[in-house]
Amino acid sequence: MPLFLREKKNLLILIALIFFHLILISLQVPLGNEQSYFEKGFFSVFSPVQHGIFSFFGSIGKLWKNYFYFRNVQTQNQRMREEMFLLRQENTLLRNVLKKLKSEKEVEENISKIYQNILPAQVIGLDASNLYKSATINKGSLDGIKKNMVVLDKDGNLVGRIVGPVTLKEARVQLITDSESGVGVFSQINKVMGVLNGDANGLCSFNYVLVTELGISDGEEVVTSGYDGIYPQGIKIGKIISMEDTTSLHKAIKVKPYFDFRYLDQLAVITIDLTNIF
Repeated sequence: MPLFLREKKNLLILIALIFFHLILISLQVPLGNEQSYFEKGFFSVFSPVQHGIFSFFGSIGKLWKNYFYFRNVQTQNQRMREEMFLLRQENTLLRNVLKKLKSEKEVEENISKIYQNILPAQVIGLDASNLYKSATINKGSLDGIKKNMVVLDKDGNLVGRIVGPVTLKEARVQLITDSESGVGVFSQINKVMGVLNGDANGLCSFNYVLVTELGISDGEEVVTSGYDGIYPQGIKIGKIISMEDTTSLHKAIKVKPYFDFRYLDQLAVITIDLTNIF
């Protein structure tokens, strides 16, 4: 490159540097009470970033605060649901106690016994071979669970009884819809007696009612009789949905249980022998 071009290039670079330096100085010159152009430029660039960071951490703090608030509300709601569950069970069982017209002292004693011996449990599984056979709950021997304890649904209707195996934190409940289940029952109106067996399809059969028996009808409620030595008298089971005469000695009667498999999540295990109370 010729010398005069090289010198001209250097001169241009020098002029550009001087001009850029003057711009920087002018940007930093205070404008009275106003901010410099440099400060304004810096603020305009980083202010949104600062605002975004502040908003982000503010949202995180608010979210964290709301998390603990809703956790507290959730805990309170769960506690209230459990209390309502226990009170509903107690109310159902006490109605059966009062039907016996016991003395005031006996009623007070039974109230205390029943309330202290209602154990809420969650269903954690159903029998894989047949959903209507049994259920597994999350309570076991460490919670005081034993065989033949009565199990009710959230409304106090009969679901079944505890059968083996019972482990430390789990137990199996034989459902009344199991074909091997047997419950002593009678009809609510005329106290027609029989034995309730499951049909393994979600319904139950009211067996050993003679074809000559006229004191039983469709739509009638079926309750426990207490004569089987396991289930106390008066617990609601279900309603008669069909009844036919057969060529044998006994009627063919179908009963639909009150408990609903769709909502078979929370159960109540009665941890005392209710046959001594009812």
